[in-house]
Amino acid sequence: MLQSSTRHVETVGLTLGASAALVESLSADAGVTGKQFAQVWSSPEEFLVDLFCELANQARADRADTETLLTTWQYLSVRVDDLRSSEGRRRVLVDVIRTAAEYNFNVVTASSKWRTYAALSTTIMSWPEGGARTRVLDALRASEASFIETMEGFYRNVLPTIGYRLKPGFHNDYQPFVVAAASVIEGLGTVRASVPVLLEDHFELSGDNGAETWSVASLAFMGVVDAFIEPDPEFVPEDAIARLSTGVDVTPPSSSDSDY
Repeated sequence: MLQSSTRHVETVGLTLGASAALVESLSADAGVTGKQFAQVWSSPEEFLVDLFCELANQARADRADTETLLTTWQYLSVRVDDLRSSEGRRRVLVDVIRTAAEYNFNVVTASSKWRTYAALSTTIMSWPEGGARTRVLDALRASEASFIETMEGFYRNVLPTIGYRLKPGFHNDYQPFVVAAASVIEGLGTVRASVPVLLEDHFELSGDNGAETWSVASLAFMGVVDAFIEPDPEFVPEDAIARLSTGVDVTPPSSSDSDY
């Protein structure tokens, strides 16, 4: 029933109510009788809460975009010679952000699961206070925490490998950086439908690598990066190059990982 309803939401969009007629239609699509439905959920509203929690859970993988994370690490392995100089490391950083941020923006914000997650996050507060809203908010918070944990592990791997670190004022806490960077991508995603031409436009700008083509998403993401990170004065190129041959773990760390 939840799978069938998830497909329905991805097709027609999210609503915060479920009429008896809609539940009956969804049940028929799922091959569920009215009696079977009533054995699990006492009302359409109770079913809706479970559906919203399921939608929140399913958004985790789409927001992290693991394919982009792995592709970024693979890209670094062909730029190892640039890691030997500060100018080269800056070129690598700029190239990664300029291309990966735009790709991530296009992939994540075009996802039906992300659109559903964004809609649910912004509208659930219109529900009256109570146990139902609390359950959905808890599911959204769990999804957010999982996403932050995955991205934190990724940045902890990648940034030191290309010679950068968080600025000392952030006390080695990557979570504010993760939230700020994600907010740029997802915030632009929320206005994508209203100003698509602007977000699809590109600009030729002079930069560290000469003339470079930038999207709005990449420029905004780069602004966040420069606000949070700086060159690492203790960077050892050979150590980083050796790490690139071992791969990167983009999965959330276990609770026994004391570094996180």
